[in-house]
Amino acid sequence: MGFAEITPGISGATIAGLFNVYKDFVSVLTAFNPKNILDKNEKFVSNLNLPFIFPLICGMGIAVYAASFAIDYLISEHLFIFKVFLSLIMVIAVIKNCAFDHEIRDAIKFLRGFIFGFLIALAIALTLIEMNFNNSILLIIAGFLAFSAFILPGISGSLVLLLLGSYQFVISAIKMLDVIALLPFILGMTISFLFLPAEIMKSFKANEIRTKVFFSGLILGSIPAVWLHLH
Repeated sequence: MGFAEITPGISGATIAGLFNVYKDFVSVLTAFNPKNILDKNEKFVSNLNLPFIFPLICGMGIAVYAASFAIDYLISEHLFIFKVFLSLIMVIAVIKNCAFDHEIRDAIKFLRGFIFGFLIALAIALTLIEMNFNNSILLIIAGFLAFSAFILPGISGSLVLLLLGSYQFVISAIKMLDVIALLPFILGMTISFLFLPAEIMKSFKANEIRTKVFFSGLILGSIPAVWLHLH
């Protein structure tokens, strides 16, 4: 998940879904919802699944740091093969969500949601305009949008950073372990982290198949981003 999230075009949440840990992952994040913390709700303790989340976070942290070096090598030396590999992973994730996790006929019922997700991701993927989100205030917004994308299967947080013009800055800061420079970005991520997971879990509880089919549309629509923005 960490390796995927630092790669423009593929989301760490897509990998979580592929390994059947996405729902558990988001469920753990809901433990940090301000309502659960401030009310000293028992859900905070019950949802904070340390045997699950601790090794997952450790693996992601190591991967993010290592990938900040590995991505440069793969892009410069094996770009085409790397793009093919990422695209295949995303296609496999879509097939798994729609054909293996549920009956195909059940997934087809929510075809409109799939198309809607596909068009949203495609519109983002085909956006070729890069902005400049490198000052402190805008880095907070970039962090919020990047983490929101990280939580949603399909749209890559790194792709969002690339479109906002913050990708190189964030990668360089990670390489140098420059926590001070990353503080505004981390603040934006934290805001998203506190509120978005709870909304995603509500969607799962309301209709898991519909949610997965919508996410599958996001994943499929993000494939062009791998070919257009990863260079």
